[in-house]
Parts: sequence; structure tokens; C-alpha cells
Amino acid sequence: MGYGPLVSAAPRDLSSTLPEELLLDGGFGTSLMERGLDIASEPTAAWNLTHPDEVLAVHRRFADAGSGALQTNTFGANRLALAQRSSIDVRECTLAASALARKAAGDELLVMGCIGPTSQIPPPQGDANLLELEDVFGEQAALLAEGAVDFLHIETMAHPKEMRAALLGARQGAPKLPVVVSITAKRIGERYKTTQGFSIESMLKVGLEERAEGMGANCMLAPADMLDLIKLMVDEVSVPVFAQPTIAPDGGVPLYHDEFADGVAALFEAGARAVGGCCGTGPRDIDSARRRMQRGYR
Repeated sequence: MGYGPLVSAAPRDLSSTLPEELLLDGGFGTSLMERGLDIASEPTAAWNLTHPDEVLAVHRRFADAGSGALQTNTFGANRLALAQRSSIDVRECTLAASALARKAAGDELLVMGCIGPTSQIPPPQGDANLLELEDVFGEQAALLAEGAVDFLHIETMAHPKEMRAALLGARQGAPKLPVVVSITAKRIGERYKTTQGFSIESMLKVGLEERAEGMGANCMLAPADMLDLIKLMVDEVSVPVFAQPTIAPDGGVPLYHDEFADGVAALFEAGARAVGGCCGTGPRDIDSARRRMQRGYR
């Protein structure tokens, strides 16, 4: 790897950084697409360079809605994912994304450095090189650290080997930043499995072994469908639990704003420390969740 050995300094304590209940933002790519940007013509990460005003506007709308943390528009900003569709410079894109999120956050809100999957499948299911994956994740983590994010959020993890590579890479690239890792899963009967068929227990084991400062779930599941998964995580780990459900149960009809807000309240009540939204959730949903929290629910 190109980022040197781990340093002895431990990451900042995430738990002490977070409020008791942190309202996150929503689905960033889908919010940009609703503003007319075309994902078929260029990857969402490119929009930090080609449409910075739109990216900043979405950040500000989530901030105005009540989000206490803004996530950088860097879900697919790693060199393996970008190489499939464009020749965009990873460094330029990531630093631009960090600057836009920080500009909207100011001094009051946290900035989460978003790291998504590489789209490469580890062996034996695929032929991804695990050392290369570590290096790719390390590069992105280092750039997000340079961009002065407050902590890293590795999300949409579905394979334990890629998840471990992401955590190892993040430690190498940004050893002083806390790292949250979220898995993406679907419900099969009474159990959950990742979208690549792995047990939740196998994913939690990796997160615990690699000392993630936070763990959670994002995408695929609407709030009610994610509730039991979050309860499981709260019972199994001692770190803050994050939840970012989608707006549409089973990919169907989207929830009303108030329905989503009730789901957010239920996730907080189940023990989640930070709750926001994933695909399809917009500023109006986050605003509704904020107002629901202000009314109290315990």
C-alpha cells in the first residue's frame, strides 16, 4: 500500500463527537437527479466538478432541513469505480466534494467522508485483488482526510472481504479519523442477509475485528423493514449504530414524509445513534423527521 504503516495515534473518539441523536442527510445522488442531472451521461462523483453549484445547493437544502451531518458526494469516487465510466481525476473530484460539503456545513455541522464500494467482487465469488482494494480505499480515505472531513463513512458493504479491505485501507489512508461502516442487506423471512448473500453476523464480525468506531445499515430497506436489523446491531455492538433506510419499501411506492418521519423516530427509539435516509429520501423527508423529533416520542 502507498500510505505507510499505521500510526500509533488512535482515531478521535466518535461517540464523544456525536450528539445523543444525530439526524443525517438523505439520498444525495437521487436528490441531484431530481434537479435534472443525468446519471447516464456521467457518474455522480463527476458532478462535484461539472455541477458544483447543484451539489452545494443540495447540501444546503439538507442543512436547512435539519441534518446535523452532511455526507460528501463521493460514493463512487474511487479509481476502480470511476475507471469504468470516465477519466475523472480522483483527487480533484474528492477534494472538490469535501470543500462543497464543508462550505454548506460551516462550523456547526459535521461532515462525513463517504466511501462506497468499488464494484469489484472478491474471491472466490469474483477475482478482485484484495491488496488493490485496500490501496484504492486508502487513497480515497487519505483524500477525504486532506479535505478535512470529521469522520469516514464506508457504506453499502455487502461482502465481508471488501468490507475488511475498506476498513484496512481507511486505517492506512486516514489513521486519525474515526470510521463508520454500514452494510446493505435484505430481509429473507425472519433473517437478514447482505445483497451478496452473506450473513449479518459475518459482517459484524469483520467490523468488530477491525475496530470500526461505528456500524450501521443503509439502503435497500425502508425504516420499518430495517428496524429489527438495527435492534440486532444495537444488541451486538458497543459502538454507535447508524441507520439510513430508503424511502420505498421493497422498491415500491415511496412513503409519505410523515410515514418516513415515524420510521426515523422508531429507529432512534430502537437505539440508533444516527439516522438519515438513503436512495429517494430528500430534504422534505429530513425536515419531517426533524419536526417529528422535536415533538418527542419517548
